Amino acid sequence: MGSPPPAAPAAAAATRMVFTGQGGELFGLLVRGYVLQVITLGLYRFWFTTEIRRYYWGHSFVGAEDITYTGRGMELFKGFLIALAVVLPIQVAAFLILLGLPQAEMVVSATVFLAYALLGQFAVYAGRRYRLTRTSFRGLRLRMTGSAWSYAFRAFGLWILVVLSLGLFYPWATASMERMKMRNTWYGDVPGDFTGSPLVLFRRGILLWLMALALPVLGVVSLIASVPPEAWDALWLWLDGSSARIPTAVGLAIAALTGIGLLTIIVPILLFPAFQAITFRWRMEGTRIGGASFTSGFTVGASYRVYLLGAVALFGVLILLGIVSAIGFGGIATVAVLRGGDGFDSTTAGVIGIVLVALAYLILFGTMWIAKQLLIDLRLQRARLASLAVVNLAALDNARANNVDASAMGDSLGSAVDFGFST
Repeated sequence: MGSPPPAAPAAAAATRMVFTGQGGELFGLLVRGYVLQVITLGLYRFWFTTEIRRYYWGHSFVGAEDITYTGRGMELFKGFLIALAVVLPIQVAAFLILLGLPQAEMVVSATVFLAYALLGQFAVYAGRRYRLTRTSFRGLRLRMTGSAWSYAFRAFGLWILVVLSLGLFYPWATASMERMKMRNTWYGDVPGDFTGSPLVLFRRGILLWLMALALPVLGVVSLIASVPPEAWDALWLWLDGSSARIPTAVGLAIAALTGIGLLTIIVPILLFPAFQAITFRWRMEGTRIGGASFTSGFTVGASYRVYLLGAVALFGVLILLGIVSAIGFGGIATVAVLRGGDGFDSTTAGVIGIVLVALAYLILFGTMWIAKQLLIDLRLQRARLASLAVVNLAALDNARANNVDASAMGDSLGSAVDFGFST
């Protein structure tokens, strides 16, 4: 009797991730942070950013094991001062050149923009390195090696190719940038890697690209083909001032062009949740840390549920704010009218009006920003982590500490050049 066939190797166990943060706790943190930012004229933002990161990191779990963020606000503040020392000379040099050569405004503006774009890519890498060195799991910190400048120049060139290809090169550019980041990422002494295929991302996203780009292009081609040549001649005459009358066909063409322009803006916005879902899942599935990997069940539908429900809720908040503002300003106006001649003089009334408008703006902006954090960002984080699982987490059991430090300058540089990098 023959021996039984060997048993198939057991599949590596998957450890689910979870996010336990609740809106009530985050709401208090956001309100306090926003008020302190207003009072300190924005200076508190570095400490506020640190508190938000600690909240999100501290409520993220791999199974029953939490993730810890150990960064400090003072580190970000010092990094911001260093970043300003890099950015200010660029601004001063541009200003002095334009004083002597005002006709070079276009060249100077383009040069400054390209310099900021390069610095922005430097900030992506250096900021990630800082955040990783302040992130620990199982008592071991992550770290990142490699040159931020090497990444910046490579990413800068890749983004140029993305623009020239009208976005078609995006999967290959992103895969290259992710490989460079992950192959320089370590958990203790365990190296990272990225194995995501650009062809997979291309296949998943090509429909979005066609909808975002092909629809407006098709609209322009159809418009050009349907408008008679004499209408275009009349349009050029009207544009250079040779004719004051706008023919009906020209008016319709202008309206159609306006509609296509709006379509070019609106369609990508509507497709953004789908794009986020596709790229997030692709990135996670391609990420490796030693023998551990990720799986993700985050779907396009889950992304749209978060954004659509959040958008409806934000619209409701906006309506409520409008009602409260109308009642408040209506009450103030009523009091002013009833006081009649005993009311405020014009100077005092003007000052009070400016103060009230500024206060209303701060309340409106703050309320909508806090609502967006609670109704979209928080729910998106919860949905993303709920979709993740770590496969073969046991592969990290023998990792050993190999800690390094990193400056917060790169993390703060995104703020200095005003690119709005996320926390």
